[in-house]
Amino acid sequence: MRDSLEQFGVGLFVPGLFGPENRPLPDRDEVGEAHDVMFTEALLGEEVGFEGLFVGEQHMRTECFFGDMFLLLGMLAVRTSRVRLATFCNVVTLWDPMHVAETTALIDQVSRGRLTYSPGMGYHPGYFQMFGIDEKTRLSRFKESVEVIKTAWTSREPFSFSGKHFDYSDVLLTPQPYQQPHPTIWGAGQSDAAIARSGTYATGWCGDPFPLHDETFRRQTDSFRETAAAHGVENPKVILMRNGFVADTRKEAEAIFGQYYVDEMRFYYDYGIFSHDPRIQSREDVNVDNLRSTLVIGTPEDCAASLEYFRDTYDVDYIVMRFRMNDGPDPARSYECIRTFGEEVLPRIGATPPPESSPTD
Repeated sequence: MRDSLEQFGVGLFVPGLFGPENRPLPDRDEVGEAHDVMFTEALLGEEVGFEGLFVGEQHMRTECFFGDMFLLLGMLAVRTSRVRLATFCNVVTLWDPMHVAETTALIDQVSRGRLTYSPGMGYHPGYFQMFGIDEKTRLSRFKESVEVIKTAWTSREPFSFSGKHFDYSDVLLTPQPYQQPHPTIWGAGQSDAAIARSGTYATGWCGDPFPLHDETFRRQTDSFRETAAAHGVENPKVILMRNGFVADTRKEAEAIFGQYYVDEMRFYYDYGIFSHDPRIQSREDVNVDNLRSTLVIGTPEDCAASLEYFRDTYDVDYIVMRFRMNDGPDPARSYECIRTFGEEVLPRIGATPPPESSPTD
C-alpha cells in the first residue's frame, strides 16, 4: 500500500474557531461573517499554491463556528478543483462509523479522489458530553470505528460486524469511495501508543504544532514507520503541523501573530496536552521567546528556511500551516499572509504544485 503523497508538500489549515474560550454565543451575523472568512481563506489557499486544505472538529464550544467538518469538506469539494481535502482530525469516537464511511465516500466521490481522512479519539470533555458518550470508552470506540470504516470502504459484498459498541448485519456501503482501495488515511494522536497504532491502519502520521524534543520525536516517528512498514505500507509519511506568519520583518510578524499564538498554546497547556519541553515549567513559560523555534515566522526567507529545517532535520514529508488563531489576526492580515506565503515562500522550497496538477486517481 502506497500513500498518495509523492513529494514534499505544504498545506493550509482553515480554522473554524473565532474568539476566546467561553466567549458569548455568536449572533447569526457573526457566524455568517466567520464562514465568509473561512471560505475566502480556503479558496485563496488553493489559488496561491498550497497542496491541501485541512479542517478540524470541535463541539459545544462557543468559539466553534463550524462544528460539522464533513459538511465543510463537502462544500469545499465543490468550490475547489485541485487541493487535497483533509480532516485534521475527525473525532471519530463521536460518530457512527458507517455514517462516517458513507459521508467520507461521498466527499471523495464529489472531489474526484481528493479526500485524506485522519481519525482521532478526541480530548475535550465537552465533545463527549454533547453527544452523550462515555469518554472512558473512547479507545475501544476508536479501534472499532476505524475497522468498520475501512471494511465498509473496501467490501464489495454485504458484511457484518459485532463489537462492544457497534453491531451491523449484512450492511453494504454504496457508493464506495473514488480512491481505490480507499481514501488516504493519516493517523493522529501524540502518545507513544497512538503513534505506533497509526502504523496499523494509516500510511501517514500527523504531529501537532507543539515543541519538538529531538530524541522523543525520532523515537516516535521511527516507531510509526516501522509499524506501518510491517503492515505493508511503502514509504510511510510523517506530517507536521506548524503555526506561523509571514511579513516584511520577523519583528512585524511576531507583533501581529505572537500574542494570539501564545493564547492558543496556553489553552492546550491548560488541558494538559501541550507536549513536554524543558523550557516550559509553568503556564507563563508558554511565550514567544521560549517557543520561537517551533514557529514558521518572519520574512519569506525566514519562513522558507524554517520549512526546510523541519523537513530536513526531522525527516518530515508534509507541513500543515496555520496562520490564524482563535482571536486573530484579523481577516485582512490573514488573507495577506496566505497570499504572500503562497507566492513568496512555497516557490523557494519547491512546494508549489504545477499548474497541470490533477486529483489523485
